[in-house]
Amino acid sequence: MAEAQEIEAEIKRLSGMSPDGLMNAVVQYVTGGSKTGAPRDVQGAALLSPQMAPRTLDALELALKRVRSFMPRQEGESKNQQAARIAPFRAALQAATRPYEDVVDDLAHEEAKQLAALDDETFARRWTAFVRDQPVTGPVPRRVQALAFRSPRVASRAEAICRLMMEEPARFLPPAAAGESRKARDTRVKEFRDRVLTEARFLRYGIQFAEARHGRMPSEPNVRLRALRLLGQQHPEELSSLLRQVREELMEGKKQARRDARAVRRAAGQSAP
Repeated sequence: MAEAQEIEAEIKRLSGMSPDGLMNAVVQYVTGGSKTGAPRDVQGAALLSPQMAPRTLDALELALKRVRSFMPRQEGESKNQQAARIAPFRAALQAATRPYEDVVDDLAHEEAKQLAALDDETFARRWTAFVRDQPVTGPVPRRVQALAFRSPRVASRAEAICRLMMEEPARFLPPAAAGESRKARDTRVKEFRDRVLTEARFLRYGIQFAEARHGRMPSEPNVRLRALRLLGQQHPEELSSLLRQVREELMEGKKQARRDARAVRRAAGQSAP
């Protein structure tokens, strides 16, 4: 059985590898070999540890994207023959991802519980940092953060912030650098809104999954909301102006309703015997 100190040392060694280096080490392990002096049980335990499992999964997915580079065409070999050689190799990599996915899912579940317990301000700050691709919770890998935010436990909360991000992006972006041009600012805002829209789509899937689990049919696509998002992308200033106008009209309507109610009470008091 692998000793804890040996595993810790192997985790440290693997953590220092580049993405390509780790990919090659993981592929070697999955296919039965090893480029390290560590025994296979030590290397396996290290790769499956909570510290390494997300990176191991990233490495396997990278290897699947580059699968042909591991088995280049041989002289005189047809594409079909190469594909036949690659098929079992690809299947082995895909099968190897499952235990690492389980570890990552467990980590995401715990992270989602931590996020759900945050106050609104801290949660908004964490979500903003994630959307802007900044470090959020120290050692928590981005893959784990993504799954946690998209979980049914917190997806609705994050989606509500997305709507504010689309309406008032300046609230969630750092101050403009000195001398920043209008064009540079518009580009920065557009890129931010694009990231918000992408993440909002993932959140919607998480919310719909939660609805289905509770026996409710997920809602149909909201065409009006999609049109509003497109308007925000293409004409952000016009959208902000319209939103302010609607809010002002609603406030004026409430004031008028209060004035009417007071007038009715006065009239009723005057007509009383």
